[in-house]
Amino acid sequence: MAIVTLVLWVITAAAGVTLLGTGGAARTGAIPLTDEGKPPPVPRVKVETPPGEHPLLEFSHPALALTGLACWFMFVFVHYHAFAWISFGILVVTIGVGLSWLARNTRDARRQASAAWRFPPRLVALHGLAAAVAITLTVLTALSASRG
Repeated sequence: MAIVTLVLWVITAAAGVTLLGTGGAARTGAIPLTDEGKPPPVPRVKVETPPGEHPLLEFSHPALALTGLACWFMFVFVHYHAFAWISFGILVVTIGVGLSWLARNTRDARRQASAAWRFPPRLVALHGLAAAVAITLTVLTALSASRG
């Protein structure tokens, strides 16, 4: 059952990576370099986040998910029960951060008439459903590993 849960976690992560790519949360870009190959001088200014962007949520949800997945990998390979419970705790926090990210994006999209929904709703539903099943299987697997 631990391997099935691991596969489900990977499916959830794949849906999440796809969401990051399609939702515009992953930013790619480079600073143009000078002729000497150095970055141009940049004045130091206070960084402000544009409305509708939540960099802490955009970073912490995937970072926590990868940490929880790494702990689950360790549990699957080593069968040390503490890794299962650590993974479960990280997963609970990750789901909380993900739900708050979803709520913030939904609220911002409603506030700004020009702001369209940035993430495909079906992919969000797939990611959420896979996460719900993953947490259920994680609890069941951790409980069965603790008892036997």
